[in-house]
Amino acid sequence: MKPILARRALLAGLALPALLGARPASAWRPERTVRIVVPYTPGNITDIAARLLAQALQEKTGQTFVVENRAGAGTVIGTEVVARSPGDGTTLLLTGVPFATNPGLLPRLPYDSAKDLAPVVLVVTNPLVLVAHPSAPYPDVAAFIARAKREPGAVQVGSGGNGTLPHMATELLAAGIGTELTHVPYRGGGAAAADLVAGNLPTMFDNPSSAMPHIQAGRMRPLAVTSARRSPVLPQVPTVAEAANLPGFEAMNWFGLFAPGTTPPALLDEIHAAFAQEIRSERLVQRFAADGVATDGGPRAEFAAMVRAETEKWGRTIRERGIKAE
Repeated sequence: MKPILARRALLAGLALPALLGARPASAWRPERTVRIVVPYTPGNITDIAARLLAQALQEKTGQTFVVENRAGAGTVIGTEVVARSPGDGTTLLLTGVPFATNPGLLPRLPYDSAKDLAPVVLVVTNPLVLVAHPSAPYPDVAAFIARAKREPGAVQVGSGGNGTLPHMATELLAAGIGTELTHVPYRGGGAAAADLVAGNLPTMFDNPSSAMPHIQAGRMRPLAVTSARRSPVLPQVPTVAEAANLPGFEAMNWFGLFAPGTTPPALLDEIHAAFAQEIRSERLVQRFAADGVATDGGPRAEFAAMVRAETEKWGRTIRERGIKAE
């Protein structure tokens, strides 16, 4: 069975504008200002997607949409704001993988992820890419694994911090190949990438959007991507699953829209239809495709199932690998 994220990621290569003509227009017309809470600092993919969607929906509905950045505590601060808001469609959350990992990392969350928030629509997805400094003795994944097995713990893999998706991918890979990798946490992925480019860190998992300029300039060597299928922006780079002979290996970065858990199902359907139509628009598809990011906009039930599966998967990885939050 193909993973849900792999199936949805294939949408990036489809002629999505043709699908738009068959989609009914959304009946959602909010009566008051809608705020989209982004639990991250401005400037990242989540923030960019939120602002593009807010602009498009404001033009379509005639209502005001605002993006509110409420970063902090590993996305908990912004998520709690939405979890405690009324379910009237005027407060929404655009968040990512921490929604699925925080229940395992932070057992005393001030909200119940499964009850206090309702998945609405998957917005974008992208794989991570395992990159190495050109001077590192890892021309490919086989050499990387061989060294790791020969000297357990000798291979260092950087990330933007404990509990981040790159950290999760590192632990998932270590478990899969049956040896230890040394995780090197930094205060943000940018700091890790800077140290790798400087030659102070041999390898790391990074997002294609930030790694591609370094890859194209020869400052990073791509070894593998963490999706079930090869990335359209790195077609010659194998997946971890094929390069490491680990069928089913997948660690996808994703961002989706959530509403307060008290939101009526009929309203959730209306909000889903409005956002899904814009997510599938040619403008958004093209905006993100060059960065290796696939837009989605699939069924609400499918996104809910994906969130449950991701929460179970990463919760299991956190327990088995003893991962601790910072």
